Amino acid sequence: MGEKPVTTDSTPSDPATRLSASSQNVSPNPGPSRRSRWSWASGQQSIRQERVPGVASAAFTLSTLVKNQLLDLSLLKGFQASTGLADFAWRTIYHTGVKATQLTLKDRIARARGFIIFMHGWDGCGEIWENLPALLCQKDPHLVCFTLDVNGFGNSPFLDPVPAVEQCDPFASMRAVEHWASLIHLTSTAAQARRVPFVFVGHSMSGASLFYKSDTSGWEHERYGLLALAPALLRGDVLRRGFYKALGVGIIAGTDQGIFDWLKAKLSPRFIEPLIGGASVTNKKLHLEIFARTAKGTVAQTFYAMGMAEREPQRLHWNNFRVILGHHDRMVGTGPMLSLLEELGLSSTNVRVVFGDHYFFSAGRGSPPNHAKNREIVVEEILTLFKAVSK
Repeated sequence: MGEKPVTTDSTPSDPATRLSASSQNVSPNPGPSRRSRWSWASGQQSIRQERVPGVASAAFTLSTLVKNQLLDLSLLKGFQASTGLADFAWRTIYHTGVKATQLTLKDRIARARGFIIFMHGWDGCGEIWENLPALLCQKDPHLVCFTLDVNGFGNSPFLDPVPAVEQCDPFASMRAVEHWASLIHLTSTAAQARRVPFVFVGHSMSGASLFYKSDTSGWEHERYGLLALAPALLRGDVLRRGFYKALGVGIIAGTDQGIFDWLKAKLSPRFIEPLIGGASVTNKKLHLEIFARTAKGTVAQTFYAMGMAEREPQRLHWNNFRVILGHHDRMVGTGPMLSLLEELGLSSTNVRVVFGDHYFFSAGRGSPPNHAKNREIVVEEILTLFKAVSK
């Protein structure tokens, strides 16, 4: 399956301190005979205390749920066949509450008033969001956040060392996330009266994925909002499309010629660092590590898929859809993107431009002062969308 994927719990950039399962009052494995809708919540790999007081998170993978008999192997195999992914990883972030009223993670999810799904961009993983999800849970303790590893990166690798381009594009990534949400029962069945509203937050590659969010296949009656941050939807940008397609072809050629490691070394400082120039030092280190460890075929085919941009978004309306752009984004040209959004039918009420680059929400050591304010703006935008879809 190519190089070993990044393990986000053990990256040098991970500042959080792990907690034992008992300290967070996590339920023991109930066994397959006692499964309920949220039984999977007891199948975590690890739990950690976030830097934001009162907030913790638990790491999961589908394969671990199967190992713990909390998910049928046939369901994992169906997911693999549908998406091309070998596994799917995520972290569940939640407010722990005061000691006297501490609940299990299963109870937190069962009682949540909303689910916020965070999807990273190219060469990222769920950790790129830094403290943003935890701050959101601190602001509203009734929300539960999920930071996903998507599209072959992090701990969600593809089965094939060189996946098909169709498996790597934004449309396929969105379908994979919808499939995952169904597997762990975030979506409701017809028999379940309580439907929890969603807000999907996607950055870059995943920001583009949100334009392909389906209103069918189980989502007909769900309430959700969509927030695309610096979406890499390059349909109207001929120059950038050509660049990313050529880069993808070049990487595959380098693989065939046995010079991919050399090419990676050249690409890493000359491309990735300028691309995430405004990100925090922690985020930069994380990206460089992921780039070094991700299967070469995934790196190449995802680039190529971003450049292809053949599939046209089919959304019938842009209600509860918001876009935030950085004014100095080298990866997503602000001018071409604004023109494309206008062409797709979005209005000024859907779009906001802030001072910053492609990682305008990454706030920490080494990032511009405006990024801290931008992070607050993103949190407030998520809460506004959640309020809108909760009505």
